[in-house]
Amino acid sequence: MLALVDVLAWKDDAVERDGQVAMVEAVADALADRCHLVVEAGTGTGKSLAYLIPALLSGKRIAVATATKSLQNQLSDMELPFLADRLGVPVTWSVIKGRQSYVCLAKLVERYGPGLDGAAPQELFLESAPELDAVCGWVRNGGSGDRDDLPQAVSEDHWRQVSVSGMECPGKANCPQGARCFAEAAIDAARECRLIITNHHLYALHLASERRILPDHDAVIFDEAHKLEAASSAAFGVDIGSGRLTSYANNIQRLLGPQDREPLVGRIREYAENLNQLIGSLEEARLEPSTGELGHAILGSMRAVAQADRALPKLADDDPRSGAVARVRNQGGHLQGDFGLGLDLPEGYVAWVEPQRRVVRVAPVTVDVPIAAGLLVHQPTILTSATMTTGGSFAPLARRIGLSQEPVPDDPAAYDVADPLPRTYNELRVAGSFDFAQQGLLYVAAELPDPRDEGWPLRAAAEARLLAEAAGGRALILTTSYRMMEIVAEGLAGAPFEVLVQRELPKRQLIARFSGAETSTLVATMGYWEGIDVPGPSLSLVVIDRIPFPRPDDPLMQARREDAAGRGGSAFDEVDLPHAAVLLAQGAGRLVRNENDRGVVAVLDRRLTAMRYGRRIIRSLPRFLRTADRERAVRFLQGVAAERAEEMRNGS
Repeated sequence: MLALVDVLAWKDDAVERDGQVAMVEAVADALADRCHLVVEAGTGTGKSLAYLIPALLSGKRIAVATATKSLQNQLSDMELPFLADRLGVPVTWSVIKGRQSYVCLAKLVERYGPGLDGAAPQELFLESAPELDAVCGWVRNGGSGDRDDLPQAVSEDHWRQVSVSGMECPGKANCPQGARCFAEAAIDAARECRLIITNHHLYALHLASERRILPDHDAVIFDEAHKLEAASSAAFGVDIGSGRLTSYANNIQRLLGPQDREPLVGRIREYAENLNQLIGSLEEARLEPSTGELGHAILGSMRAVAQADRALPKLADDDPRSGAVARVRNQGGHLQGDFGLGLDLPEGYVAWVEPQRRVVRVAPVTVDVPIAAGLLVHQPTILTSATMTTGGSFAPLARRIGLSQEPVPDDPAAYDVADPLPRTYNELRVAGSFDFAQQGLLYVAAELPDPRDEGWPLRAAAEARLLAEAAGGRALILTTSYRMMEIVAEGLAGAPFEVLVQRELPKRQLIARFSGAETSTLVATMGYWEGIDVPGPSLSLVVIDRIPFPRPDDPLMQARREDAAGRGGSAFDEVDLPHAAVLLAQGAGRLVRNENDRGVVAVLDRRLTAMRYGRRIIRSLPRFLRTADRERAVRFLQGVAAERAEEMRNGS
């Protein structure tokens, strides 16, 4: 074990981290003993190295799934090359992305001909597209096929014309270009590697497909594991909407004979328009999709797709259109199956309308059973994140993804598994390497009214401005709604520093501008509560408007509350409180990103100290010193601002 942990000292910026060593040992033991492990590793732990090293030394093939592309890139571009130079064992890895991340060679050949020389066969494609011509030239000259490697940007509309979703792809054996497929090549490469790097959503799709997507592996590590439940819910669910019908109509019209094209495609488009209008007229709420006009529209859509499928030509394998026919058959099959799910909701599923997306969403109420049956009884699973506990307990998150504190007798998830793993787990909580009590202050604005009071928004906006001015800008203000974001932004009008507001620029540009302008303030909503890394002098204040409880009318959350109550549990304790605690901890975690950061996290919600449940939430936050004294928070911020100003004068 000493040889293993000594690797951690090889980094130039290495510091001694007891938590990191403890995590290395726990991960190594879990892999060796084939058991499940959950690890909350505070900011600064160095958790990626703490799981990569034992994974690589285990002698097993391990999958590592992350929630964000930035972490994938960090692992593949930084951490693993570093370990490959120093670990003393073969270090090989491969990144597997969803099929839509790769050029579909079959589509490219259909457009440009076998030699990719621009001769579109069968006149399938009549429009010119310079962006796609550039993609073709890139592939012809040896390009990797991975969209991230493209030398120039390609719009989403054009990329869809040369890529394929999992619902369209007929598979390697049924595609005329299957032997040269870029996506399949990535999977083949991963079979020869020790580490498979992928994302939560693709891994959940792997489980939903009965583990048919990714190469075989011995264990899986989920980083950013607090997001696994949401990714799994998305992967195990389906969308019913007009967009899928329109896409199918666009694809099939090029393939049907003249006598079928107009009536069949026209009928599908009519159903698409009808479905679009019906869904757009509904409010966001749970529903039974099989009833009323909506049920008739869904059933009619399915029948129209089935009729079009029967009219597709039967082609020889060497026909230039054979790949397109195979894709559209696959697309139609998925479409009918998913729409059919809405007409016959399985037990444990719920359906609701998302009017802005113009879809009916169908998903399992909980994902614990499919994760347990598809993963936990088969192989060791390690879950880690900086935010996993509620009130210091792993149990709420563990339960939601199928883990159990006690053995599950006669486990239904394991009924057809020869030697199932128990769903029990080991746990480890390490605080990270930062001295939060010295570096930060948690200020709860106890003098403000309750956020449910009608006067709270303007009072909270004024409080946010007072704090931001004390910090000299350098503030990230996080709100739980767009309306509150606008109120806060209006309250900052005329402030003596630049005010940046979400929607003014693309997210990446906005964060770069905020990071580069030391005295600016950024006001943003939920998409900015996590994944924002701004170490250094540009950020010394994080303001959070209120405890981020899920909306009471959110259809999926409603169903989960009912499920918890039906099992005799507490809907608030099992659904609302864990959601709020993890997200608040993520927001608060934006403040201290290195050993030199100092500042204040201000929560403008008095319930954090006034209500009993607030104590449990506070236990999930970094261990800052706490105060309800506004003047103390202001003095702290002014002191940090003065230090920053002095550093600027001295040129440091």
